[in-house]
Amino acid sequence: MTAPPAGLTVLRSLGFVAMCAIAICNMVGQGVFLKARVMTCNVGSPLTMIAAWIVAGLLALCGALTLAELGAAMPQTGGIYAFLRRAYGGATAFSFGWMMLLVATPASTAALAAGAAIFFNVAAGHVLDGLTLTAAPAGVRFTLSGLQSTAIALIAAVTAVNCAPAAVNGRIAEGFALLKIAMLVAVTGAAFALGHAAGSFAQSGAGGACIGVAPALRGGFAGFAAALVGALYAYSGWQSITLVAGEVQDPGRNFPLAMSTSVIVVIASYVAANAAFVHVLGAPSIASLTPATSVGVRVVEMLFGPVWRTIAAALLFASVAATLHVTMLTGARVVYALAQDGTGFRILGRLSARARVPVRALLANSALAIALVLIGSFDTLSDYLVFNTWVYYIAAGMALFVLRRREAQLARPYRAFGYPFVPAIFVAVGVWLLIQTLASNPRSSLIGLAIVAVSFPVYAVLRRRERSPANSPTGGDP
Repeated sequence: MTAPPAGLTVLRSLGFVAMCAIAICNMVGQGVFLKARVMTCNVGSPLTMIAAWIVAGLLALCGALTLAELGAAMPQTGGIYAFLRRAYGGATAFSFGWMMLLVATPASTAALAAGAAIFFNVAAGHVLDGLTLTAAPAGVRFTLSGLQSTAIALIAAVTAVNCAPAAVNGRIAEGFALLKIAMLVAVTGAAFALGHAAGSFAQSGAGGACIGVAPALRGGFAGFAAALVGALYAYSGWQSITLVAGEVQDPGRNFPLAMSTSVIVVIASYVAANAAFVHVLGAPSIASLTPATSVGVRVVEMLFGPVWRTIAAALLFASVAATLHVTMLTGARVVYALAQDGTGFRILGRLSARARVPVRALLANSALAIALVLIGSFDTLSDYLVFNTWVYYIAAGMALFVLRRREAQLARPYRAFGYPFVPAIFVAVGVWLLIQTLASNPRSSLIGLAIVAVSFPVYAVLRRRERSPANSPTGGDP
């Protein structure tokens, strides 16, 4: 990749603890509190549901151990973007950057901000209900709900925070990560210490209402695959450290340690928390919850009474806001790397002079996320995220094999544990999940593939324009 404009480069200021914190904050969001219901409906048995959490966590760990080698060998901003570019060329890397710029980061940002606004509303006694804000910028009239206004304000605030140096944001992530793990430990400990067993782990959840869960996704391989996809959504973020690789200290040592440590901590936390949910509520009650009900909040209410719902909602607001913080931080680095390659987005490829962070890329992602909040379409885009992102995770896993063969002399401070078996397991299970998702949800999967496919002709047009005489250093009009 070309050097940043004006000689500026990112600062290597993120150590082991900050790296772990970024990954943990990215993984531990609202997924662990929402997915137990649908996963119980998918597989029926609490033990199988917990097994799905373990299998999904081990798959994330295999991926982390695989990408850690690439991150240690190529510690460049954008992470997966750089790996794909090195292994397959500019077009594949561009398609990943395209997806992150236009779909993944804005949709995730909008969804997280909207979720945080909902938890804020509950914690504040529903003060946002019925609240509207009217604005008319440039003569265009908007009427925003209280939830929309709060989501937009939160996006703006987190964007401002992310404009600070990476070291500052690393410390913020450390505090949030500690809060998240402490929250999970507190809920889990209280559930087993104070809760009365509502059912055994052998109890079936098949008697639950399972609202919104298609019969085709209950039981068997299809049900287990659907449960794995749900769990993988909650583990999303295990790869996030690679995106800030250019700002990591001692990448040869810290990548394998931070990526494996963060995933192992989250696996243990998720398994314990879901066991606690089953202990307090029982499988049939979990399966009968409404889709919008947080299992974690329900457990807290059962243990301490409705008055604690406000406290639980406030903690969940902080948890989701923390995930929003690191999602915006890492996503902007991919957009910056894309812009550095000069394929049509040069304006986004500059660093701020003092903090050395990609402020323009942050602002672009924030603007797109706010637009999605305004038009309310981020839920639709979010349906494609797991499928789309796993296409690139698998491609990055395969890049390890490509580069081991093609660039055998590349300095590798860390070599993937269990090679070639661990990376092969990651790639093979990932492909199986994509096939299962394509079969069970063809519409979202095919639309997700279409978003990827469109990027290749766009890349060809942009490269042709970059190579035209008008854009060359000596071309164009005098």
